[in-house]
Formats: sequence, structure tokens, C-alpha cells
Amino acid sequence: MQLKHQLTIPYERSKLAVEAGIFLLVGIVTALVNNLFLQWGQNDLSVSLALKFAFEWHTEMFLLGAGVLFVVYVWFASLFGNKWVGAGSLTLLSVSLGIATCQKMKFRGEPLYPVDLKMATEISFLVEMMGVPLAVFLGIVLFASFTGIGILLYRQTKKETPASVKRWRRAGRAAGFLLSTLGLIYIGQFNEPGNRLKAAYDPHAYWIPYSQDMNYYNNGFVGGFLYNLQTKPMEKPSAYSKERMEDLTEKYRSLANSLNEEREGALDEVNVVFIMNESFSDPMRLKGFHGNKDPISYFRSLREESLSGMTLAQGYGGGTGNSEFEALTGLSLEPFAPTISSPYTQIADKMHQLPSVVRRLKRSGHHATAIHPYNTTMYKRQDVYRSLGFDDFLYADTMRYTGTVGSNLYISDREAYREALAVMEETEEKDFIHLVTMQNHMPYGTKYPHTSFQSRGSGNKEEADGYLQDLAYSDQALQFLIAELERVDEHVLVVFWGDHLPSFYGENVTQQNSELALHQTPLVIYSNKLNLQGSVGTISPVFLMNQVTEAVGAKKTPFDALLSALSDRLPAFEKGMYVEAGEPTPKKFRSELSPKAAQLLEEYHLLQYDLTTGEQYAKELGFFD
Repeated sequence: MQLKHQLTIPYERSKLAVEAGIFLLVGIVTALVNNLFLQWGQNDLSVSLALKFAFEWHTEMFLLGAGVLFVVYVWFASLFGNKWVGAGSLTLLSVSLGIATCQKMKFRGEPLYPVDLKMATEISFLVEMMGVPLAVFLGIVLFASFTGIGILLYRQTKKETPASVKRWRRAGRAAGFLLSTLGLIYIGQFNEPGNRLKAAYDPHAYWIPYSQDMNYYNNGFVGGFLYNLQTKPMEKPSAYSKERMEDLTEKYRSLANSLNEEREGALDEVNVVFIMNESFSDPMRLKGFHGNKDPISYFRSLREESLSGMTLAQGYGGGTGNSEFEALTGLSLEPFAPTISSPYTQIADKMHQLPSVVRRLKRSGHHATAIHPYNTTMYKRQDVYRSLGFDDFLYADTMRYTGTVGSNLYISDREAYREALAVMEETEEKDFIHLVTMQNHMPYGTKYPHTSFQSRGSGNKEEADGYLQDLAYSDQALQFLIAELERVDEHVLVVFWGDHLPSFYGENVTQQNSELALHQTPLVIYSNKLNLQGSVGTISPVFLMNQVTEAVGAKKTPFDALLSALSDRLPAFEKGMYVEAGEPTPKKFRSELSPKAAQLLEEYHLLQYDLTTGEQYAKELGFFD
């Protein structure tokens, strides 16, 4: 008997080793095949694109994605205690995600995001999106899969296995479950600073915050999905507490009451139109750049007759969604953690919690319409606009006016303005219209075969000449819009600004101009009923709505009062650039600010943490009422 026992131990160990090898082999093959399936679904069922991504273009990222799926396989297999059930569960999950992203790309032009998984319980919505035949087919597949899993697990319980083997299997299962659970938790922190998986992706990845369909295309389904996982917007300030937020609310409610004593205007009496014009800037003010004539002569005349100034763009050559986020929420990117490069895409799930110009004006009876003459994939706008409170979102496929100019593929500014005018004419309520144009989007060199503009010093003459022509068409379209608004009986107030400068300028221009100059875009605030004049200087987009309440004389909320106090001391700021009132040169660090400016920015920082990451005490206390 002792000899038999001694012979059994090596046999059992070798059997366990073989089982472990098969377990790993099944997991590796399953992870690779399922990752390929996800690529197939992501690339509109193109086998060629899926294979090229995996084995020619981005093999490193494909293997990293397969590694993530392998961890999921280990978790399922350890949970159920069966490698085949683990492989089947991963396959079922991958098939579901692959079909879902394919359908979403087909109907909404954007990939599947982690936040979309919350819709799994909305059966009627899913059936509507997929169609009845596909929904029934998937239902049958799910039923058959769960039945098969049940049978496998039942058979497993009927097998006779030596007690020592059972103990080793239980130990291996427990270890696998623990390690895979920890692995999934770590993977879920993909966007946290120092994450090793993100660091492994970074040398090979091409992250594109503003366009998630391209983000998924470039980095694979798994990489794109991980990039869109939630991340903590801000670290907790040491001074944050409920008591501190109560003190701030009382302080700025008192200031608002004081400011409101002589304010008798009302937002419900005015239509408000935000126009963020793509790449609209004033190239003639840049040192080293020369043009043969002024492309925005009408804008200059309008600026002299209106309230005007400059906005501090968050980016150079890009960052449209960030300027838009600041303008619509009154929240700045400056206090956010460095990992938050695009709030629209990275904290889209929090948008419904944030203050917005949209909800502010809807409380005043406005109908809120967003217009973007392009598709819906840029910056997750469809989801974001819904969360911010817009009633309608008109884009390229739903707009009535979609004409272009020359060889420009983008809908023109004039057509976008016609769309906005039509909306105002049709709605009975007062309107809030937020229009983000596309006409002036790069590239510029091939849009207009014939142009009378000639430039020098840009570093790219063809692009610069085309850009000047784009600006000229924008200028003409703005003149058309203002002429139409002059004939409107209702009061209309327009806030027009550029989101950022174009990116074609070479070293000749970028080295001769300050960083501030490369981030300043023109701003004009026009009213067809009020005599608005003067200069607001350079301001951040977070203060644009405050300019509206100032122009109309509307009463301020405590949040407005905080923004007013902050803008008086620090009218424009972003990370690494702080334009303090009365100071000729921007400061690079918060530590260089005057005590009062630093205090106001700290209070603003506390409020933003409370809204985006904290307990939202301020909302409960009526900070935005």
C-alpha cells in the first residue's frame, strides 16, 4: 500500500501539471481568438482589417489586449471551476461586445464605451437598436450558452476525483480567482497615474481623445475600451469638507445678493446664441506672418461696435472639446488631474451632475439646441449633449442646410447659421443655441483651388493661403448672420469666439510669438437690441456665461458671484499660464499668484472637486440657484 501511495503522488502531480498546461493553452487560444473577434466587430466585420491590426500593424497592442482577455478568462474559469466554462463565458462576453460595438458603429457612428454597459438592463432599447431578428438570435445564443454552462458544471460535480487532487484544484482555483480579481481591479485603474498596463500601451498607442472611433481603430477595441474607463478627475484637496463648502456657499450667496440689488434684467427675455467657430483666429496679429490682405475685415468692424476681447484657448492646433467644456460648464481644466486631457470623453458619465449653461437657461424657459455640422463621434457629443441637458442635437445627418464652399468637404459657416436661424424661427420659446462650426477645420491646402490670398512666413504657404480663404468665408457668413439678426424682433445675444489657432505655423512664427499669443482667439459679444461696447480683455471660456448675465443685467447665483470675483483677479488661466489682472506677463505657476488671486482659485478648486469627485454638497446647498 505504501508503494502504491508513493507511485500515486508523482502521477497526481504530473496529471495536475498537464491540467495546468491545458488550462493555460485553452486560455491563451481563447483570448487570442476573442480579441480577433472584437477587432472584426470593431472594423465593420472586415476580416482583412482585423488580421492586419493583429499581425501587421499593431501586434504589440493586439497581444496586450489578448493579455487582458486572458485575465478575464482566468477569472471566469476560477469562478466556475472549469476551464471550458471560463472559455465559453469569455467567448460569450466577447461576442456580445463585438456585436454591440458593430451595431453602435452602424447606427450611431461611434464605438461601444464602458458606460454603455449600463444599458444592458434596458431590454427594449437594445431590441430597438439591434432589430428584432438579431435580438431573437442573440437571445437563443444566450439561452443555449447558459444551458451548456449549466450542463458542464453539473457533469463536473458527478466526477469522482481523489481527495488530494481536489485539494490541489481548490487551492489553484482560489489562487487563480484571487490573482485575476486583483488583476481586473488593476486593469480597471488603467487611467490612473503610474498604471503599468497603460505604460505598456503608451509606446505603441496613438491616443486620440477627441475622436473615439479613431481611438478604437488605432489602438484596438480593448485599448480603446480601457482608455474610456472612468478615472478620478481630481485629487481631494486637504481643505475639503462639508463645513468648508457651507462656508463658501454662504460667502458667495451673500456676494450674489449684494450684486443683485441693482440688477433688474432677466435671462428669460433674451435668446442666447453661442458660436464656437472652428480654428477662428487673427493671423495678422502674429509676428513673422504676413498676408496680402485682411481676411476678417467685417469681424474687425463688428468688434468696434460690440463688446469684444480674446479668449484663452486651452490648446494650440486642437482641443475644441475642451474650450467647449469650459464654456458650457463654467469649469476649468486647470484644477483637473493631469490624466484628464479631455473631460468630454474621460468624465462623460459625470456630465449630468455638473452645472451647465444649458440647464441654467432652461430654467429661464429656453429651448436648448446644439448644432454641430459634422458627425456625432467627435468628443462623444451625442452622449455629452444629452447629459448636459440639451433638448435637441442637430448634426450633419439631421441638418436641413448642408451646403459647402469650393472643394471644402465640411458644411459651411453660412449654412450652419441658416440652420440656427431656422431653429429660432420655429421654436415658440426663447432659444439657447450652441453652435460648433466645422468649415475651418484642417487641412486647408486643398479646399479652394483658386484663392486671392497670399501669405509669407507661415512655414506652410499652401495651408496658410487656404486658411486665409476659410477665414474670409467665415467673415462673410458672420456678416450674413448679423444682417439677419438685425431684422429679428426678439432680443438675440450672440457670443462668438474661436476655439484655437490652426497648427500649421512653423518655427518662424511659433518662436517669435509668446505662448499667450498662440492661445488667444478673437471674441465678440453682439446684441441686436443693446448697445454693447468696450473690451473684456483676454478671458477664459469659463467666464463667457458671466459676460451674458452682465450684458443683460440678470441676477447672479452664488456660482456666478464666485466666477465674477475670480475673473476680476484672474480673468484667464490654464495649466502653466495664469493671466492675472493688471499683470503684463502671464505667470507659470499658482505659487506666483497674488494672495487674493490664489485664494479665489483655491475656492474655485474646492467647488470643482466637490462637483466632479466629491460629495456635491454645493448643489444640495443651492450654490447654483
